[in-house]
Amino acid sequence: MTDESVYHERRQSNSRYTNKSRVNRENCVKISCLPPPIDLQPSTVLMPTAPRKTPEQLQALYGVAYVDSFNSTQLLARIERLLARCSVGKSDKVVDFGCGSGLLMPCLAPRAHRYTGVDFSSAFIASAVARQQQLGIANADFHCDDITHFCRQHQGEFDAAFALDFSEHVYDDEWLQILTAIRSSLKPGGRFYLHTPNREFFVEVLKAHNVILRQFPEHIAVRTPPHNLALLAAAGFNHNNLQLLPHYNVLKWLHWLSWLPLAGKYFKARIFIEARA
Repeated sequence: MTDESVYHERRQSNSRYTNKSRVNRENCVKISCLPPPIDLQPSTVLMPTAPRKTPEQLQALYGVAYVDSFNSTQLLARIERLLARCSVGKSDKVVDFGCGSGLLMPCLAPRAHRYTGVDFSSAFIASAVARQQQLGIANADFHCDDITHFCRQHQGEFDAAFALDFSEHVYDDEWLQILTAIRSSLKPGGRFYLHTPNREFFVEVLKAHNVILRQFPEHIAVRTPPHNLALLAAAGFNHNNLQLLPHYNVLKWLHWLSWLPLAGKYFKARIFIEARA
């Protein structure tokens, strides 16, 4: 059964799901629901023409050239619109997984007791430390480490965890291991925030089939909403709150088409989920 069919079957068969409200708030679609039945399939099924990359090939993608390109294209407004949907208190210890060059740090560190960034790319961590020194932020630290290893050393330590624009870079089996590790690093009831492209968005559909557009080589596992929820449930997360957001660039103006019958799902560009440990 495909992710899409599971999604629609769940909507029809689960009264708890269908009775939940859908509201248009802040130009987004909000869905509070139970996760769909867990039927995990490798993300390579979504892009069958792309052979699985080795860990060495993946790490090679995130060198100095990629970091420089990443830093030159990221917009602060893109980060701020996501953090407006997150709850962070002054006493909270927060961790940013796949932190990259520390873009979240200047936004999160002033709001939290402590900000920690984790990334496996030494080039990204070097850029993040340089950003910290330039901004003079004292309540932050960075770790160049494997996430599962880091989490084993920090069990039950954090109030909130972030994985923004990160999960699409990781294959299903590895992502499930990472999600399980992330949950273990959170305090009971700790919050986990996930942001990722939506596989059902028409641009992602074109990329997946190499029609007009080509997928970014780093995006090896773009998933549908139910696929993301199933992986979170398998990792032990609960109370998953999923929102479908507009794109952050000019494509955001197409989001109003998401209200069209049948075709609307193809115009919901981004997935944002808050889950609880």
